[in-house]
Amino acid sequence: MIKKKVIVLDATAFYAGIPLSSFSHPSIQYYTTSSVLNEVRHIKQSIDAMDLLVNTGKLIVADPKQEYIEEVRAYAEKIGEYDLSDADISIIALALMLQQSYEVTIASDDYGIANVAMVMGLSISYTTSRGIRYPGKWVRYCKVCRITYNDASKVCRVCGNKLRSRLVSSWREKEEQKKREEGREGERKEGRINES
Repeated sequence: MIKKKVIVLDATAFYAGIPLSSFSHPSIQYYTTSSVLNEVRHIKQSIDAMDLLVNTGKLIVADPKQEYIEEVRAYAEKIGEYDLSDADISIIALALMLQQSYEVTIASDDYGIANVAMVMGLSISYTTSRGIRYPGKWVRYCKVCRITYNDASKVCRVCGNKLRSRLVSSWREKEEQKKREEGREGERKEGRINES
């Protein structure tokens, strides 16, 4: 049985005008959460259009169950995405919940949402940006002390400098590991050449 296509809309999708052109896609059902809808209510010119979408059933406003929210929060913490808002988490959790019955894609330009969604195996579609190619884990580090932190720390516990963040993707990790191994192999070969 073919699952019905569903797109879960983040606030960035509303800013890009995606749901306002949704009548041209009758086979797609759009969803969002009440948190996101409240977040975009200030877009004065499109309030009537959003209300029309909701009233005609083209845009369904649904909130995920708490168990899905907790699962998303756990994943986000595990990969260092500490800055996701409640609305961001609600979008990923709703997609996760709907995935049981539908073919779900999240429409968003938020890199944090994309990173967590991709790590969780959810499909993401970018509305206006190129998006991220590989998901990964955020690592905070001190440029001065060269110490890394795997928590939500904002300053170095040693020197007090503000921590920086970098995304370490599994792809990038594998590539860096490969380069290190190639470097060691090159050093070994060079050592043998110099010895002879």
